[in-house]
Order: sequence, then structure tokens, then C-alpha cells
Amino acid sequence: MGYRWRIWSRYWYKGWWCPRHPWPPPWALTYPEPVLNPSEEYKLLEEEYKRLEDEIKEIKNRMDELKKIMEKK
Repeated sequence: MGYRWRIWSRYWYKGWWCPRHPWPPPWALTYPEPVLNPSEEYKLLEEEYKRLEDEIKEIKNRMDELKKIMEKK
């Protein structure tokens, strides 16, 4: 069976089979991806939090503008 069978057996339990793409996608692996270092994950989450805060500020500003326009009418 050889090396290819060992690779295929990692995906077999997820039921991956596609004639056009015989290699499975990463999500089809039977074992999870390596876990991130907690400090790296924290930095990523901080960046995402800041980005979301900025988006919320933009939305609030737009809502205030629309409220002022509605009050004028």
C-alpha cells in the first residue's frame, strides 16, 4: 500500500472523495491543526477587537448623521 495509503488514511474517516481533486482539503484531516501559541492568539484577537471597534464607531457616526437628517425633515 505504501506512502500514499498512509496519507489517504488520514482523510478516510471524513469521507473525502473527489475524482477531480484527489487531494483532500485541510478541513478533512482526521486530526486538528496545531494549536497557536496563546500569546500569538491573544495578539490576533486584540487586532480583531480593535478593527471591530473602529467599524462600530463608523456605524454609530452614520446613525447619528441619519438621525440628524431625519430630525430636520
